[in-house]
Amino acid sequence: MNKKDIKYYSAIAVILLITIIVELTKPKPIDWSFFLESAKKEPYGTYILFNNLKALFPNQKITVNKRTAYEYNKNNKKPKTFIYISDNFNADKLETETIFNFLEKGSTVFISAHYFSNAFSDTLGFSTDNSTFFDTTSNLNFYNKKLKRKKPYFFQKTAANYFFNSFDTTNINVLAFSKKDRPTFIKQNFGKGTLFINTTPEAFTNYALITEKNYEYAFKCFSYLPDKDIVWDEYYKPFRKLNKTELSVIFDNSRFRAAYILLLITTVIFVLFTIKRRQRIIPVIKPFKNRTVEFVETIGRVYYNSKNHKDIALKKYHYFKYFLFSKYNIKPEQEDENKYSYISEKTGVNEGLTKKVLLAYAKINKLEKISQEQLNFFNNCIEDFYDECK
Repeated sequence: MNKKDIKYYSAIAVILLITIIVELTKPKPIDWSFFLESAKKEPYGTYILFNNLKALFPNQKITVNKRTAYEYNKNNKKPKTFIYISDNFNADKLETETIFNFLEKGSTVFISAHYFSNAFSDTLGFSTDNSTFFDTTSNLNFYNKKLKRKKPYFFQKTAANYFFNSFDTTNINVLAFSKKDRPTFIKQNFGKGTLFINTTPEAFTNYALITEKNYEYAFKCFSYLPDKDIVWDEYYKPFRKLNKTELSVIFDNSRFRAAYILLLITTVIFVLFTIKRRQRIIPVIKPFKNRTVEFVETIGRVYYNSKNHKDIALKKYHYFKYFLFSKYNIKPEQEDENKYSYISEKTGVNEGLTKKVLLAYAKINKLEKISQEQLNFFNNCIEDFYDECK
């Protein structure tokens, strides 16, 4: 390696090193994903709210649940306050029945989400909608005079524009509203318990509580909750499924699970039956082609296209002489009066044909050039000679 190359490689190494340092030291971009998880300190996490629950409910035990409502119900013995904050509260029919079972026994359930599963919303007879996709701000306030603020809570970056567009007004009380008096927070009693449903989960995020300084709204919503042990949900979250393994998707479905087990069994059987060494496939070796004829034809075409008919005739006669000498030990150029009869007798060819071949050659040999017709005549005579040889 010469000095010039060393300079180039050194320059490349320095550039790469600078690039790596810049990438490692540059500020980490803010993740605006809609997590709503208590461990997330990003703008749309709920770290601040979760860590202030102890201050809001000082005498109550706070637990985190990472299971479905149905699974949690197996160990639930006394009424509690359940807090669900999600983008899509997708409880199925069995989980919905379990939540209502909580309510019947005296528990309080607080749910804040944009969307609700059909199993849940159809049971309660309500639906939600978005006021407009182009409205980038939101104003929220309470109907309760003790909680209502003269100036509504203003949300910009975390604009919460989802609202209830239909519900049973005979059994539901509206607690909060947005622009144009659209209901965003409702309450309904069930047995000994109470259900609270909210359509603005953004209002409970880190960004809304600190940057937009709307912590008062979230805390006032929680002021409706009674003094009971708190169960904070971490199951019905937007990114919960991303934490699952690939196999969990298969094992969550009985049909997929059966198919997967069957695949494993058949794979093991196949391996057991094919584990012994097999004979390698014997490759087919194609025999060499005899290209002599092709070569002769190619050479013949070359000579023929050159139009040197005499040269072709002389070569033809040269092979004819070699044929007579190698097979019959005859030298046709020898001067002898009985030459024609001798050749005819040895080869079994008519004396007239033998004479025709030799005389044709003698004539061609004296000429400077010959025509194509003369070449054809000479060639035919020799071919006839070969045909009559014994």
